[in-house]
Amino acid sequence: MIAVALALSSPVGALADSSMTIAAMSQHDPAWAGAPLGSSHTDTIGSAGCAITAVTMMLRYYGTNTDPGAFNAWLTANGGYAFDDQLIWDAVTTYSGGRVAFSGWLAADLGVIANELDAGRPVIAEVRLGGNQHFVLITGYSSEGGLVINDPWFADSVRFSDRYGDPASGIVSIRTFMPADPGGQRGGGRLMSWLANAIAAVRLSQ
Repeated sequence: MIAVALALSSPVGALADSSMTIAAMSQHDPAWAGAPLGSSHTDTIGSAGCAITAVTMMLRYYGTNTDPGAFNAWLTANGGYAFDDQLIWDAVTTYSGGRVAFSGWLAADLGVIANELDAGRPVIAEVRLGGNQHFVLITGYSSEGGLVINDPWFADSVRFSDRYGDPASGIVSIRTFMPADPGGQRGGGRLMSWLANAIAAVRLSQ
């Protein structure tokens, strides 16, 4: 059980054994960073657009050619925000024309994350960055280093544990999405099947 736990949280080893190829994007890109987030008079994409940037990366993975600036403009014009700049997650379904549907707002659950990644579906995770709410895109898994993420704030791809610690405590909640054509997912079940069993074993040992 100890070995499995270390596999889930250790920062050593290769970046990823099984990962979806999703280019990291930055919420600070000057092409959109200064745009107001929704109808907010204080927040911009650069200061608070992590959620829409994470969604944009996910949508691009599924074949939608968009960016945080275009997505933000559509959300603002089409009621995609609540309280000025809080993303209404189900708006993703409408924005993509149903090609990608919002499927769940869930508590942190490593088993669910494993199942989603195993099916080739990236997961958006809520974390804490400097004590503030932040969102990252989980793109894969390393047997030696744990979960791999794209981080909109830093515009990079890193192991979750290197930046946010143990995912069992570092993930606050998750958002899941389902493509309209599951057979057309480019992830193709890349995560090794033993991962779900390994996570289950860790949970049973707790």
